Amino acid sequence: MLLRQAVLAAAILASAPVPTHAQPPAQSGVARDAQQGTPLACLHVVLLDSAARAVAHTVTDSAGTFVLVAPAAGVYRVGFEILGWERLLGPVDTLRDGEMRERAYPLTFGETPEGSLPAAELRRGDGAGWRSAAASNPDADIRFPRSMRGSGEVGSVVAQYVVDARGRVRSDSWRPIDSTHPEYLAALRAHAPAMRYEPARLDGQPVCQLVRNQVKFEWAGPMPTVTLSN
Repeated sequence: MLLRQAVLAAAILASAPVPTHAQPPAQSGVARDAQQGTPLACLHVVLLDSAARAVAHTVTDSAGTFVLVAPAAGVYRVGFEILGWERLLGPVDTLRDGEMRERAYPLTFGETPEGSLPAAELRRGDGAGWRSAAASNPDADIRFPRSMRGSGEVGSVVAQYVVDARGRVRSDSWRPIDSTHPEYLAALRAHAPAMRYEPARLDGQPVCQLVRNQVKFEWAGPMPTVTLSN
């Protein structure tokens, strides 16, 4: 009898589940331009907790996909940031241990930086391993178009492009968003190869980042001026 009970107890213990550490939840998805349907590569994606604190960062790959691992189960939402522009937010999700929440994100960023986060806030390190790119060469190198100098016409251009891990504009990524005159647009396009940035950093390593710039062409008395937003 005692032998039979010992064998039965051993069988029960062997079949009992072995306790394991809870796996952290994660959120993944695909970020695309809502109008064109194209993937948004090198887009900064941040995971925010219930107090809107950044707890994880990443950048999208060439297909616009990303994965963010949460520190623990809880309430989170995903934010998307183009440097100097308004942060777009996904829906609020409650994540359980080991859960992987997947979603497609069609995104529409505004044409102007109104309502955007301050550039200094976007660039600072926040303790979660992220630091945004920062322009390192002066905007004075952008040439005011000769054909516009006598017109007195002010104008602006908004362009979007990827700054690579070396801090240079990726030429195949440059895309105009808005422009008041084709001459001003051409002036910024010609300047793009000379632009230099301190690249974004993720956990201390340089990474690419999707950037937008608004450039204003104005007159200060008799002299034309060019102002780069970031």
